[in-house]
Amino acid sequence: MVSKFTLKKLLYGAAYYNEYHPYERLEDDFELMSQGQLSVLRVGESVWGTWEPSEGIFNLEWLQPILDKAHTGGISVIIGTPTYAVPTWLFKKYPEIVAQNATGRPIPFGHRQNVDYSHPIFLEYAEIIIRKIVERYKDHPAVIGWQVDNEPGTEILFNDGVFESFKKSLEKEYGDIENLNKVWGLTYWSHRLNNYDELWRADGNTNPSYNIAWRKHQARLTTDFIQWQRAIIRGIVSDKQFITTCVALGRPGQDILQIGEALDITAVNVYYATQDGLSHPRALKEHSEQLASPLWIQTDGASAVTLQADMARAIRQENFLVTETNAYSTGHGSAVGQFPPYPGQMTQIALMLISRGAQMVEYWHWHTLHYGNENYWGGVLGHSLKPARTFNTFKQTSSLINAISAEVFNLSPISEVAMLINTESRWAFEHQPTLRHADGSPDLLSYEKSLHSFHEACFNSDLGVQIIGDKQLPSDVKEFVKKYPIFILHTYYVSDDRVLRFAVEYARAGGHLVVTPRTGYADSRNVIRYEEMPGILREAAGVRYSEYSNVTKPVDVKNADGVLIGRATIWIDGLEVETATEVAKYVHPHFGSFSAITNNKFGDGQVTYFGTFPDQQLGKFFGSYLAEGVKRGVTPTSTNKSVTVNKAISESGEKLYFIFNWGWDVAEVNVPFASKNLGNDNLIVEGSTIRLEPWGVIVIAERNK
Repeated sequence: MVSKFTLKKLLYGAAYYNEYHPYERLEDDFELMSQGQLSVLRVGESVWGTWEPSEGIFNLEWLQPILDKAHTGGISVIIGTPTYAVPTWLFKKYPEIVAQNATGRPIPFGHRQNVDYSHPIFLEYAEIIIRKIVERYKDHPAVIGWQVDNEPGTEILFNDGVFESFKKSLEKEYGDIENLNKVWGLTYWSHRLNNYDELWRADGNTNPSYNIAWRKHQARLTTDFIQWQRAIIRGIVSDKQFITTCVALGRPGQDILQIGEALDITAVNVYYATQDGLSHPRALKEHSEQLASPLWIQTDGASAVTLQADMARAIRQENFLVTETNAYSTGHGSAVGQFPPYPGQMTQIALMLISRGAQMVEYWHWHTLHYGNENYWGGVLGHSLKPARTFNTFKQTSSLINAISAEVFNLSPISEVAMLINTESRWAFEHQPTLRHADGSPDLLSYEKSLHSFHEACFNSDLGVQIIGDKQLPSDVKEFVKKYPIFILHTYYVSDDRVLRFAVEYARAGGHLVVTPRTGYADSRNVIRYEEMPGILREAAGVRYSEYSNVTKPVDVKNADGVLIGRATIWIDGLEVETATEVAKYVHPHFGSFSAITNNKFGDGQVTYFGTFPDQQLGKFFGSYLAEGVKRGVTPTSTNKSVTVNKAISESGEKLYFIFNWGWDVAEVNVPFASKNLGNDNLIVEGSTIRLEPWGVIVIAERNK
């Protein structure tokens, strides 16, 4: 059965766990939800032990009064299946289902996401509880959708059954063992295999091709598990209810570009650095400084939030839901990392997400817990359970969203840039990092940091980005050129010949192709190519290189006029011009013999090769360089560097502008066309200057003359 669900308006709400309260307060909560104009809740996903306190004994009625109150209050509900947190009785009865994060090393009980979800015993018990919950509540009028599991792919599984299924998958793909020996180069270090049973366990693996195959298998298991749950639920519920999961971007055991095939609609978590960590432009920090966030959030700035939204839209190349984001602080297991958003930031992020395609924004969670590992992960209500600043901000934001919902619901974000991403390249960089930390140690986030730097270059110039997976490219190159005048091959290291040839034809057909470091260096099985780089792209790019280097300190970069435009960081591809024109070069006794940025006219288009990772100044230059060739019409502008603009088209065809001030100074924004402030319906005269408060956001619609 294909889902026929349709959302009718923007949804704004929170995860709700009445079962976690220290005392009964259902009436109080729903009264506050009514005051805050909350429109959606997520419930039930964490408490298998409540649904089934002991084997075969089910407690299904506790959710009924919550759903009834929600329906009475006009609140939609998403119910989660509880398979990511197994109950004690199941753990003790079947220890073989417990996830191993290394061979023979089970994850101790006391955490979550600690189960081998490919194990048949686990699947047997999971199906029972899934069916019980879904059959009980499938007809409740408050229920609009189902979330299967939660943040799948958190662990890489080393269980015996997973390893055996991995060997079988290799045999199916490669056939004769000699083919595997040849493709993976197993002559090296005497790794040749006589049969698949001789394959070594993944714990000690050093082979790059093995690593890619192992990670692909893990991701396939995760997708299959989510697909398995979806099939069970789809056989029970109405086609007007959707099925999704809560995707945590970057989990090691999933491929976000694959998992969308198991969903009716994408739903993601978006967590971000708050307070000064949300500033734009991002401050250059000394190594001693910390982000205003828990340590697990590795990057900062408004651009980082936009990148996550664009990644969410990439999963199914369509608009999406946000199932979790910051309401208050996000401390894991302690009070360390308590950085509640500054006034205005909570509203900014909600509107930022909506501007890039979010149909729902939901906080984790309604009330701050009093026990458990996440007892300092702040909700809309604090530990006192009384309304305070966060609740009041929620209420104000909800009012604004309701006011603009009719005009911004189901909008289409404007994206002048298509940016290619590739999960296998991320895995390859985790296994053999290209970048390094200041202390010389390998940076396991090499791929993510390079992605952020090039995405931010576009963000700096208000260029919208549509992120596209290498397996999501269309067949019609000319239509792709019309839709996206700029196409960035972001660090496409583990590369497919087909995609590289598509990129060449894109440039030939009139597009502006941008090539970034390490692109095309290895083939689709992570075997390094033997052509002179950049291989298939060489003629189109008009450059070649045979030398590359890490750099231990930034290297100045100057343009053709000798003006300093920023600095190269971390890595350099030693570009030698063939038919290209040098746009910028390094200022260095050795690296000065190479080009930093080149441009080559090719066919009806052009190819720019950016041979390093930019600091913020060079990234700003590069964003401006890209924007010069894009016809965008007039847009709101400001002399305040903290102001950015996201653009979209409404369902009715109006052009929308989401204008943000990511800083403490009042900003003035010039609006060069007649428009309307959607928040208050005030008309804005062409050429007017509007005031944007610190950490403020305004949404305007262009009015045709």
